[in-house]
Amino acid sequence: MKRLLLCLPPLLLTACGTTQINLADTCEGKPARSQCWMVLQSHPGCYVWNAFLLDGMTASWEGSCSSQRAEGPGTLTFAWEDKTQVGTGELVGGIAHGAWVLHQADGRVEEVTYENGKRIIP
Repeated sequence: MKRLLLCLPPLLLTACGTTQINLADTCEGKPARSQCWMVLQSHPGCYVWNAFLLDGMTASWEGSCSSQRAEGPGTLTFAWEDKTQVGTGELVGGIAHGAWVLHQADGRVEEVTYENGKRIIP
């Protein structure tokens, strides 16, 4: 069985490097509404956390990758059907963290804050 080496977010561990996740934890073959690691079309072998998978969804990242995860500031685009959601902010270990500007598929623009992938509601 293939395994990907992915680290937990640095905010959860003091050291990173040996935590492995199964390919079963990736989005490949998962049903809609799953939470999973999604491979980035723009960076093969690099992943981002997707908290709400939709059928046919793809992801791309304009930023860096480190240890097989999108990392640092950049722009993340999720696309499905004929829709896109574009967010600009920071990823820590492939997970949204801090201030983000989201351009929603319906045209709304939102300024939101994430803490370890969880959206903070003021």
